[in-house]
Amino acid sequence: MRQVAASLIIVTVAGCGQPTEQAAPSASLTLGGPEALAKRLLPDLAGSYGRQKSTTPPRVRTIRSESGGIRELLDGEIEAAFSSRDATPSEEDQAKVLGFTFDSPDSRHIVAVDVVAVGVHPRNPLDSLTFDQVIGIFCTNGGIESWAELGLDDHPVRALVREPGSGTRDLFEDFFCGPQGLSPKLEVVSATQIGSALTDDPYAIAMMSLSEGVGKPLSLRVQPNASPVKPSQDNIVRGQYPLFGDVYVYTRGKPSGELSSFLDWIASPAGQEVIDELRYVPLSLRPDRADTDRPLRETLQFEVDSSVPNQRSNARLQVLISELKEKQYRHVILEGFTDDREADPYKLSQQRAEAVRTLLVDAMPELYVEIIPRGPKSPIAPNDTPYGRQVNRRVQVYLAEEETRRDDAVVPEGG
Repeated sequence: MRQVAASLIIVTVAGCGQPTEQAAPSASLTLGGPEALAKRLLPDLAGSYGRQKSTTPPRVRTIRSESGGIRELLDGEIEAAFSSRDATPSEEDQAKVLGFTFDSPDSRHIVAVDVVAVGVHPRNPLDSLTFDQVIGIFCTNGGIESWAELGLDDHPVRALVREPGSGTRDLFEDFFCGPQGLSPKLEVVSATQIGSALTDDPYAIAMMSLSEGVGKPLSLRVQPNASPVKPSQDNIVRGQYPLFGDVYVYTRGKPSGELSSFLDWIASPAGQEVIDELRYVPLSLRPDRADTDRPLRETLQFEVDSSVPNQRSNARLQVLISELKEKQYRHVILEGFTDDREADPYKLSQQRAEAVRTLLVDAMPELYVEIIPRGPKSPIAPNDTPYGRQVNRRVQVYLAEEETRRDDAVVPEGG
């Protein structure tokens, strides 16, 4: 299978202060990332950060890299790598030799959430697909090869996916295809080529990120008679749209100096505003954007039969705790869920919510927490794939100050 090279961005961030004839040398940062992140996210964040610090904007040049930056980070060629995927076991082993681990909060920094969707040409009359239809187009033995099978013209479907090693591809494949994997008949291309296809070819359909701003994203329906759910920032935050993934910045251990300042800025309201404008989901709400119709603040996930949040969710929980403290929230509501195969689901969903309550109250003793065990009710993904079951094993965190009345009483369902 052909490998498509990713971009590696080298960003030089100018130093602070007004330029003078004998100005001190500029501070600099070297940042890497895969093509999809290198096109806009890296240069826009670096540019905004540089303009904040200096009247001289940062200088940006692009070279090619097959690893999307992680290899260069390990080799010491760059200081930080933007990525939408987890480090591979081989990369993790190399990091341990160098004295750090990629799963440590000192080395893996969540900066945004990416919304993943199925996209078509803007003139395509389709507005939504069922999960089974997506599986039929993209997965092994799926069987959908003509648009006629979707009620359109009898013309071959041109289905495209990202190259192996793409975090977006991994997420999409796990969610829809599970063990059967993606169909070998799919076109394997770069993010740029997907953008071109969705712009130029009315018969193209592809996995895409909402942040890429190309084509027409399709809504998803769990069943044919279900209401379609639009891929959007709001629907991710409300827990209604299930397909999303974190965007990380990886560093070689705890950052310091200019890099630490840059990461702090990304997490600040100014940095998160750039994230929001690029159609990623911000990690924290700016005070002037607190939505009264946005009750769900965070979704934490769990391994099978476990009541302990997984590593990724623990990192997200720390971000949430920081926000709760900053905005002085005093009341949250936790809804616990299981997949449809776990034993004693209502008890387990209660235990999951109680575990999150313990972590929250340990950090904020004054916090009042309500718990609603839901068991296997209200799945946000099909339970017939491993990834679908994974996202259904969750605790949803609501801020009571923003909670709309969705329940007549706080009682267990089915209990």
